[in-house]
Amino acid sequence: MPSSAPYVVAVDSGGTQTRVGCFGLDGVLLARHTGQGGSPTHNHAAVQHFQSTVAAALGVGGLAAEDAVALTAGLAGYETDRANEWIGTFFEGTGLTCPRQVVNDSVVAHRGALGGAPGVIVVAGTGSMIAAIGEDGVVVDSGRFQHYAGGARHLVYDVMQRILIGDHTADDLPLVRTVLKWWGARDVDELRRVLLGLGGQDRNDVKHRYGGLAPAVMGAVYSSPLADAAVTRLAEKTAVGVRLLAPLVDVSVVPVALAGALATAAEFGERISRFLVASSEPCISVADAVLDPLGGAALMALEAAGVPRTSQLVERLQASTIR
Repeated sequence: MPSSAPYVVAVDSGGTQTRVGCFGLDGVLLARHTGQGGSPTHNHAAVQHFQSTVAAALGVGGLAAEDAVALTAGLAGYETDRANEWIGTFFEGTGLTCPRQVVNDSVVAHRGALGGAPGVIVVAGTGSMIAAIGEDGVVVDSGRFQHYAGGARHLVYDVMQRILIGDHTADDLPLVRTVLKWWGARDVDELRRVLLGLGGQDRNDVKHRYGGLAPAVMGAVYSSPLADAAVTRLAEKTAVGVRLLAPLVDVSVVPVALAGALATAAEFGERISRFLVASSEPCISVADAVLDPLGGAALMALEAAGVPRTSQLVERLQASTIR
């Protein structure tokens, strides 16, 4: 029989996966479920993935939809300054009638990582978003300066383009063989033909196929100069986005936090830290995240439900979410 106690729903939905957590008003996790990506930019079935993951989370916890008192969803592809009329379809059929706030996934990541303090958040996984939030709560992303760093597939694009033009060494051969095997190609000439044959395939499927190689590239950074250079270039481009936004955050030392599978990989973190620690004005410091993005969404939902933020609440959320 479903529980009748009030609770809040937190959602962190990106291009690779959608995570839903249901939390009691004391911050204790009641149920969670992870489903497929819910970003309309990268997933044709984003609505269905979102809805099914929410339903599964409620089912796991035996929770009645009518007992939810607030929902916060961080959704990749949601644009802060746009109407986003399509968002209503994401909640159809969920049974949730509670007040809801929908923001870009960078906002819940920022809130979780920096706890509401001014700073910059880097979210990098399937896609990429770099955003600054100041004391006034206004969100400004690096795209306002015509900047886009890139996510997992862009890392792979870089590596594969270098392979196609022969810009690699003997030390890169294990990675080259991994790339060829991934695409079912015997050699670089066949790889070129395979890639040209992708022209008629679904764009999102192709993006995910490229992005799926990113872990192999990341895992090769200490043995392959090609992988090392590609990760370094992506980290440098990401750091440029951070430095474009840092002057908008009116503090003497601007904290930057990292979120997403790509950004939180140790190999990426080592490299972007080097670029951000370099002489800059204002000074930038890489900060450890207080909460992960799901925890940030939970904190926002609880505050929307009138629950005051306390150290005890944050500790319970830390214990409940995966960082």
